[in-house]
Amino acid sequence: MMKDGTYKVKLGKDGIAVFDEQLVMANGYWVADESGVSVHGRLDRRGLLDALSLMDIEDGEVVGIWENEGISYIDRAYHIDELTEAMEIAKQNSQLAIWDCEKSEAVYL
Repeated sequence: MMKDGTYKVKLGKDGIAVFDEQLVMANGYWVADESGVSVHGRLDRRGLLDALSLMDIEDGEVVGIWENEGISYIDRAYHIDELTEAMEIAKQNSQLAIWDCEKSEAVYL
C-alpha cells in the first residue's frame, strides 16, 4: 500500500510502474488534472497499477496519491508556484483540493 504523497513514476522494462522517488517541495502547490482515478477503500498495489493503466501514465510523470473519507485518489500532478493560478487550474479540472507544499495541508476549493 502506498502512503499519501506525490511520486515520480518510473516504468520498468516490463511496463510495470515503480515509485522510486517521492517528491517533497518546500513551497508552491500540487494541482491535478481531470485524468485521475478514484477507488473506494484503501489502495493496494493491484488497484494502483490498474488506475495508472487507465490513466495511460508514462515514464517520468508525477502522480499524487491520497486517501480521504474512504476514497483513494490517484492523480496526475503538476507543481504550480502561485496560489491563484493553482486554484484556477484546479477549478478548470473539477478538483476537490490542491496541496499547499509549505503548510503540508490541503486547500479545499
